[in-house]
Amino acid sequence: MESAVSFVSGLLANLTLQSTLVLVLAFLVTYWLLGAGDRQKNLPPGPRGLPLLGNLLSFRPSHLLSNLAAWRQQYGDVFCVRIANRLAVVLNGHKAIQDALVKQPEVFSNRPPPMLDSAKDQGVAMSEYGEDWKAKRRIGLTALRQFGMGKRSLEGKITEEARILCDVLAEKNGTATDMSLLLSNAVSNVICAMSFGERFEHNDMEFQRLMRLMSEMVGGSGGNAGSSISRFIPLVRKLPFFKKGLERRVKMSLEVVDFIKSKIKEHKETFDPADIRDIIDVYLMETQQQTPDDADRTITEMGMINTMRDLFMGGAETTATTLKWGLLYLARHLEVQRKVQDEIDREFGASPPTLSQRGKLPYTEATILEIQRIRPIAPLAVPHTTSTATVLHGFDIPADTFVIPNLWSAMMDPAVAPDPETFNPDRFLDEDGTVVRPEWLIPFSLGRRQCLGEQLAKMELFLFLTTLLQHFTFKLPDGAPALSMEGSLGIVLAPKAYQICAVPRDN
Repeated sequence: MESAVSFVSGLLANLTLQSTLVLVLAFLVTYWLLGAGDRQKNLPPGPRGLPLLGNLLSFRPSHLLSNLAAWRQQYGDVFCVRIANRLAVVLNGHKAIQDALVKQPEVFSNRPPPMLDSAKDQGVAMSEYGEDWKAKRRIGLTALRQFGMGKRSLEGKITEEARILCDVLAEKNGTATDMSLLLSNAVSNVICAMSFGERFEHNDMEFQRLMRLMSEMVGGSGGNAGSSISRFIPLVRKLPFFKKGLERRVKMSLEVVDFIKSKIKEHKETFDPADIRDIIDVYLMETQQQTPDDADRTITEMGMINTMRDLFMGGAETTATTLKWGLLYLARHLEVQRKVQDEIDREFGASPPTLSQRGKLPYTEATILEIQRIRPIAPLAVPHTTSTATVLHGFDIPADTFVIPNLWSAMMDPAVAPDPETFNPDRFLDEDGTVVRPEWLIPFSLGRRQCLGEQLAKMELFLFLTTLLQHFTFKLPDGAPALSMEGSLGIVLAPKAYQICAVPRDN
């Protein structure tokens, strides 16, 4: 079948549009018929799809979460859909997600293959599950821990970036501002300090462009819908619309890769194994210590580059996006913002917030949890695939099945979070005002592919938010049009662009 795909794809460039569409249709009919015999009788139930396309048209980002919610009501917590000729199983609710990712980790921890052959040496986030991935994750965790995750040294870096951000906002003097780049720059500088041993100023044009690229790649405007279709129907990648979108995403990715390559090159020129300065040096040391027999921990330069890219996109843009949602919700709920500020003032006064006192700010902690619940950054997690055939909740799940852990369904379920669209931090406090973290709150997913930078993200969210609210009250501009709170779904769920006023407080 792969050779047939290659043959037909090679013909497309020389055909008229009409001939191309006819050929694509004929090929897809054949492909669909050949795959029809593989369908099993005991698959999970699910919606009927169109011939050839399956349920692909229902996967438009603007309607996807609501479509999945409706299908869950109809078919239950485990249902299947067909995306073109590819079977996908959707896991809904905490129990189904846990039963798959936690209780059957060897089966449900794989990733789909990359769309491009040139991208086969993936970073830790998208590597296939196996010894190579385990080696990458081990080195990644070692590097993060060595350079600050959970340590006071990193706390100082985060606090410093939060203070610099406050200085920039103070110059705005309460005028309406789009904080997207400011937040991305501040949070990314934490990763830069750990990874490269340097930071970048807020007015650095090259770094601002890098931030825009990463934001576009993970947000809802980076051509993700087209790339999703071409993932499941490889043949369409030769058609002009899809080809253009894919080329654009490749170009954006290469710009990020080139930036990281330049930093690795600088480090190679000054590398000293007796002085490990940052995460890049950790990887350089690892590659030097490898031998041909180290098949279980082979780290190539491309693997290192892609892992560094994962740290940026997974550890910076996601946290910055959470802060964007948080400030927006707090500006819409000034009574919540005031209660958080009262707690910060009572505990810290004018002193910088510290992680050691986090337990004394239960309402602030509950507010952060509510921000993560109501708008989870990766509502559908990162896609998984099954390594082998298995049984889940009484249904047969074939090998190489695309798996979508619907984290949104676990945290927006009225059965566990009544009135889920209401912003209410009190849902995470018990009668004594103590923070309660229910098992269904899973913004970082579950299982062996759980977010590598979870602890870093928690540190950043607390220190950035408390520092900002200590110095400013965030309000929406007078007369601003009503904002949609649905967001744009790409790799992450990002808020629509908005402006906000950071009004200095009289502490």
